[in-house]
Amino acid sequence: MTDQTRSKQLPGTCAIAASLLGPMMICVCAHAQVATGFPAKPFRVVLPVPPGGLQDTLARGVTQELTRLWGQSALVDNRPGAGGITAAEAVAKSAPDGYTVLMADGVPLTVTPYVVRKLPYDAVRDFIPVVGLVQASNIVIAAPDTTFNSIPELIAAARAKPGSLNYGSFGPGSNNHLGTERFAMEAGVSFTHIPYKGGVDIMRALMASDLHFAMTGLTAALPLIKQGRLKAIGWTGTRRNPILPDVPTVAEGLPGYDTASWFGWFAPAGTPQAIVQKIAADTLRVLAMPEVREKFVTGVGLEPLNLMPEGFDKLVSGERGRNEALVKRLGLQQN
Repeated sequence: MTDQTRSKQLPGTCAIAASLLGPMMICVCAHAQVATGFPAKPFRVVLPVPPGGLQDTLARGVTQELTRLWGQSALVDNRPGAGGITAAEAVAKSAPDGYTVLMADGVPLTVTPYVVRKLPYDAVRDFIPVVGLVQASNIVIAAPDTTFNSIPELIAAARAKPGSLNYGSFGPGSNNHLGTERFAMEAGVSFTHIPYKGGVDIMRALMASDLHFAMTGLTAALPLIKQGRLKAIGWTGTRRNPILPDVPTVAEGLPGYDTASWFGWFAPAGTPQAIVQKIAADTLRVLAMPEVREKFVTGVGLEPLNLMPEGFDKLVSGERGRNEALVKRLGLQQN
C-alpha cells in the first residue's frame, strides 16, 4: 500500500476523535473549524460616541491593526445617541456570527438598565462580554481659586459646609456622575451636582469658577493643568498616573476608593464561543504591540485591562451590582 493510498484511507483527526468520543467531540471540532475560517468578511465595531474622542481613537487604532493581522477589513461604525442605547440596540439585533461587536464603557449595559425602565434590548440576555480592553481613570480637577488643593482638603471643605461645593458631570447616570456620588457616599459628604453636555463645557465652567471641581478624562484636562489654569488634586486609578506622578490617587486621601471606568467589546448573545475567544485573543495581541500601547493606551492616560471573556464577564457582573445599588440610592430611575 502506497503512502498516498494509506492517507486516503486514514480518517482525519476530527473523524477519529468523533468515532471515539461521540457528538461532544464533533461539536468541538466544528467550533474549531468555525474559528479557523474567521473572519471571512468585514468585521464591524459599533461605537456609541461620535468620531474624534478617546474611545473612537482607541477603536480605530485597534481595528487598523486587526485589519493587517486578519487580512480582512475591521471597521468602526459610530452610532451616537440616547446615551449609548442606539448603538447597543443595533448590536443586540445583529446576527450572532462574530462580525459585529459593541465597544462601550459600562453605561449602556451596567447603568442604563437601572435608569431606563423600557429598553430595546436586555443588557444581560442580549450580550456576551468579549474582551476588556483598557481602564479609563479620571483626574479630579478643581477651579484655580478654590481653597482646597488635595482630596483630604476637599473632603474637609465639604464637611464644613455640606452641599456648598458643586461639581460637574456629563449628566445623570454618567460615569463621572456616579463616580463623584460614590466618592461623596464613601467620604460621608454631600455635593451639588450640575450636569453639562461634555468635557469642554466643564473645563470652561471650572476656569470661570462656576464649578468647584469635577472628575473628567485626562486628555482634555492635561494642557490646562500644565498651564496652571486648573488644579489636579487626585487620580481615580489604583496607581498614580506616570504622566502626573506628583498627583496622588484619590484612594491616598480616601482609602479604598476605586471607580475607574473601562472600555470593552460585547457581541450579540449566541455568538460561537470559539469566535469570541479568537476575537479576544487577537485584540489583546494587537494591544500588546508596543507602538499601539504607547500611542493609544498609556500615552493618553489609559491603563491596559487585558481581560479575556471570562475575566471581563466577572468585572461586568460586579459593576452591575454596584451601579444598581447606587442608581436606586440616587433615585435616578425613570418612570
